[in-house]
Amino acid sequence: MKKHDDYISGPHHYWIHFGAGLVFGAGPGLSIAGWLGLAGWHAFGVVAAIALGFAYSCGQWGEVAWKKISEWLQRWWPFL
Repeated sequence: MKKHDDYISGPHHYWIHFGAGLVFGAGPGLSIAGWLGLAGWHAFGVVAAIALGFAYSCGQWGEVAWKKISEWLQRWWPFL
């Protein structure tokens, strides 16, 4: 079996990580927008930017990005 035929590392792998990062990134985005006291379109912009940043990172770097995000969240939100 060739590397490009492998189901585990197939093209869907990027999109699964991207989608999960998008959904997961909205949580910290909402938290940061609330902490900054933003509302309306400003809050939406902050949440969208953070969620897209998480999504791109997770899609591009996969498991490595999830590990770094987990370490970052444990440092800044120690109650997790």
